[in-house]
Amino acid sequence: MQIDDQGDYATPPVPMTDEQKFFFDLRGWILLPAVLTDEREIEEMKAEVNGGARQSYGPSLQRLLDHPAIVGILSEVLAEDPFARDECYGFRCEGSFTTVRPPGWDTSERGDNGLPHVVRPPQQANAMRYQVAGGKIFSGLTRVVWELEEVKSGQGATSFLSGSHKAHFNYGGPDRYRPNIGGSPWEESMRDMMDDYSCPPGSVVIFSESLVHAANSWTNPDNPRCAVFNCYNSIWAQWHRLNLSDEAIEAMPPRRRSLFRGVWAIGGPSGGNVEYAADNRSY
Repeated sequence: MQIDDQGDYATPPVPMTDEQKFFFDLRGWILLPAVLTDEREIEEMKAEVNGGARQSYGPSLQRLLDHPAIVGILSEVLAEDPFARDECYGFRCEGSFTTVRPPGWDTSERGDNGLPHVVRPPQQANAMRYQVAGGKIFSGLTRVVWELEEVKSGQGATSFLSGSHKAHFNYGGPDRYRPNIGGSPWEESMRDMMDDYSCPPGSVVIFSESLVHAANSWTNPDNPRCAVFNCYNSIWAQWHRLNLSDEAIEAMPPRRRSLFRGVWAIGGPSGGNVEYAADNRSY
């Protein structure tokens, strides 16, 4: 992958295809297999995660934040042309975490025990929900998962209740505002309908956080799960509080820094919000 003299990607973003739009809208998630093919690069990133990196902001993992394979898709589902420029992205990154799950890891180690959940109930109107209007997808909060080890279906991958990102009725539980399916008498039926995936190391899963999704026990005996979860949003909305220092952002290439600029769009000396600065950052 080509890098310019400022450290930004010189390789142009890969546009989202019509087929990807169809299945993303239909299911709420898509899989991009084997995006990373350089085994040395994957090993370098795994070493960073296994060495204790809790977010993807380190020297090698930060290259995943604006990888050309995902930028075109995120621009399609989160941005509008007037707000995407050469010097900045038309969307923001607002959170990141890493996951290492050895064979035998169980969902009981999570606070929610792997209960299927969403960012907010998708049947409610809010800034984080999935919407389509005028032939344009707006995915609200969107998650990108980089799988750095092999994943086998039925053995611990993130699972999805495909299509639930467009649900207009609640999950049958006692609280229509609850962002999970807790208390629903339909829980077993919903779990039975959930999809997951198989993929080689270096693959990417992109999904709307309005989609009901769940963690699962890692039963793959051949390798651990080593994954990076990055979250993106519109330049006008924020869900997570940023857990990144100004020093770490300033050390990034210029365009990558724009992923962490403040949550506003119009005004400023350049006619818009295009540059990160210590006094123009999300919090």
